[in-house]
Amino acid sequence: MGFLAEAATSFTLGLATPLSAVCVVPLYPGFLAFLSNQGDDAPPIAVLGVLVALGVVTFMATVGLLFTTVLGTSLTAVVGTVSPPAFGLLALLGAVLLFDLHPQARLPTAEPSQTTRPSLSAFAYGGFFGAIVLPCNPGFISAFFARAFLFSDPVTSMANFLAFGVGMGTPLLAFAVVSEPWRDRVLGVLTDHRRAVNAATGLVLLGISLYYLLVVFEVAGSLV
Repeated sequence: MGFLAEAATSFTLGLATPLSAVCVVPLYPGFLAFLSNQGDDAPPIAVLGVLVALGVVTFMATVGLLFTTVLGTSLTAVVGTVSPPAFGLLALLGAVLLFDLHPQARLPTAEPSQTTRPSLSAFAYGGFFGAIVLPCNPGFISAFFARAFLFSDPVTSMANFLAFGVGMGTPLLAFAVVSEPWRDRVLGVLTDHRRAVNAATGLVLLGISLYYLLVVFEVAGSLV
């Protein structure tokens, strides 16, 4: 298989991974809500979408760097290290959304990063998205990493990890650059029903996070 064919296959696997992962679905309305919460001085939505996609790609590039430099590091080790903290943060976010908490109200001298630095928040959202996706779809992830052991050299390996990351970030980028009337319609619904959307999203995020932390990663057992 040629270099371009390998990269195209990695991109396809990356694209299919978040689209077929049940626990990632709640992140899409959360992403649209993030876009709708930006102020007038924030970058254009399309730019924020590109930054989110870059965050996903950067996360996968980091995983690829670890994979290509630390030989013998398995997918299980990578997921086991990165994912529990990510799901813990996701559970905290779910609780904040579910109970309509606003901890920043107690900090009058410090505004949340999403209002003061939307570009950095968008990039961080992408990295967070990548960390959450990894354990959510073991089928496509395992298929990609099984191929990763066959990559002939570090350059080819890193290129395929980047292609996989681009595929993962493409759905989020599509949400950001889709036709403005459609996006405005979706954002309008989210804005008009913000409390209900936040509560429903928070409940799902909290439930999924607790499942992965307690059942998949057995965090409670490891603490005993």
